[in-house]
Amino acid sequence: MAKQAKAKLDRKGLGSLGLEKLIDILLDEAAANKALKARLQTALAGEMGPDEMARLIDKRLDAIDQSTARINKARARDMAVEFSALARNILSELGAVDPQAGAERILRFLGLRFPISARLVADSARLWKVFDDTETAAQELIQSVDAEEQVLLVPHLERLRLRDRYGEHTGFLLGLTSVLAAPGAHAWRDALMAVLADEPMKFGALDLAQRLSLRLADIDAFLSLEKRKPENRRDTLTVAALLAEAGRFDQALEWVRERPRGMRLIPVNGSLTSVGPEYGAHERRMLEAEILERLKRREDAQELRWREFSETLNPEVLKLYLSKLDDFAEFEEMDRAFAIAAEHEDIYLALDFFISWPRLDLAARLVERHNHDWEGRYYDDLAPAAEALSAKEPRAAVLLYRALVEDILRRGIGMAYPQAGRYVGELARLMPELPDGHGLSTHAAFLAELRRNHSKKYGFWSSVPGGMQG
Repeated sequence: MAKQAKAKLDRKGLGSLGLEKLIDILLDEAAANKALKARLQTALAGEMGPDEMARLIDKRLDAIDQSTARINKARARDMAVEFSALARNILSELGAVDPQAGAERILRFLGLRFPISARLVADSARLWKVFDDTETAAQELIQSVDAEEQVLLVPHLERLRLRDRYGEHTGFLLGLTSVLAAPGAHAWRDALMAVLADEPMKFGALDLAQRLSLRLADIDAFLSLEKRKPENRRDTLTVAALLAEAGRFDQALEWVRERPRGMRLIPVNGSLTSVGPEYGAHERRMLEAEILERLKRREDAQELRWREFSETLNPEVLKLYLSKLDDFAEFEEMDRAFAIAAEHEDIYLALDFFISWPRLDLAARLVERHNHDWEGRYYDDLAPAAEALSAKEPRAAVLLYRALVEDILRRGIGMAYPQAGRYVGELARLMPELPDGHGLSTHAAFLAELRRNHSKKYGFWSSVPGGMQG
């Protein structure tokens, strides 16, 4: 029996329906589907040229902008579909034939976000996703506009920025500063500079003007704008890094030594963030040392690196310090570094340093010397250290694992009982590897002590290999 052919929804299948049938179907669907209707109208307008297409899109954008009707959840869902189609029409239909006109309309579209939010009865993640997705495509469209025509977009960019009261488009606007060609970047910066005196010191005109100055490689303009900020808005570390990268080391040294006092509001990953005076302290000291090195002040740079290591016990800082020494001098300095780490007031920092260097023998010596000082709540330090020490320094590993188990049980951290049970399993494995005369209580004695003090913590004992019998 011959296999019956199946109808397929593809170009060949639809073509077999005939033009008249397809027209009837599209008209029926368009009567009930606003998104489809708008797309068909835009396509028809495109046959008459981009001006007619732009007129039709403007008419729809005006209607949305001027509406004051409240938007319930059901209407918000429908609008998400409708807006997605409208954005697609602007980007794909109009933008394909007239990128500059398409860019103007897509910026108008993005500006609808605020009036729409004021009309919503309840928040709509689906609707906001349409705007977020459109921003990515809009940036690509704006980048494709001819350099001279990008200048014509500046009034639309400013209109969008001023409408953006709550920073929804901050990331988009910042992203545009890196894709505009020189004419557009100059024109937008000039527009921003004209309104600086009238705007509060928020993340707005001044910050965008600075980003555009970087786009134009105009560091002097960037510095001038930074000096206009109040002290609690200045990002002296970023300025110093820019100056150092440009080879202006004397200026960079002045800025890097302008250490902040008190809380500041500075851009962090594109968002205005409140940070304390110690934010970026390590990066600041390392940059200062690099600047001093470039200014031929090697001794001052090394002194700063050594001071940074002595405080932080950062292995990378020590490696950098040692790499700058004369031949054979590193061995003596390394011994001095190990001595400082061994006497450091933060024993957990010291343990991390010896483990990561690695000097497991010195880590084990530190563990032994502070046998009764380790607190299991610092498990992020102790657990990896115990694991690293297990093979070559089993006695030190036992001390750390016991500290971890005892702390978990003493504080009754139920969610950590399975982990404590695994630590007991490690202890059972390590104890036979200890040499005679190791000076520690046996594993059986350790378990007996746990049973006396924590016999009713069944969640723990159910995780111990062998249960309460150990």
